Amino acid sequence: MKIINLNKPYLENTAKIMVEAYGDSIEKAKNELLTKRLSRDWFIALEGNEVLGVFIYTRDYSHYANYLEDIVVAKKHQRKRVAFELLKKYILVSKNETPLKQKYALSSTNVSNISSVKMHLKFGFKKMGILKSLHYGKDELFFSDDLRGIK
Repeated sequence: MKIINLNKPYLENTAKIMVEAYGDSIEKAKNELLTKRLSRDWFIALEGNEVLGVFIYTRDYSHYANYLEDIVVAKKHQRKRVAFELLKKYILVSKNETPLKQKYALSSTNVSNISSVKMHLKFGFKKMGILKSLHYGKDELFFSDDLRGIK
């Protein structure tokens, strides 16, 4: 598996993964990918030419911290460490992009997504708090990882 920046040849398949997760139309997902691409970074996990998953983050979101907006893995590739590899890449990208500036990697997940919570904790993320009823009435758990190595 390799992880690269999203580029046009993979746009359609990446949009399909987003639709699979969120139920939008392919056209709406492609438009969102193209629109958000200007202000955010998108990385995709590939096996050959097949898109396995995607992560989206905002660089320098706030107070010298990147924010991981989403990790989405195609249903047929879930439970195969794709999300693990994507999260690992997010941390690596965050650490390497501006080492003297970026201090934190932020992320969040639905409190009921136990596997995502466990994965974040395994990477050393610390729980920051819960925002009640954030997405579709469900609580969101926020995490922070100190990129300077202080735990």
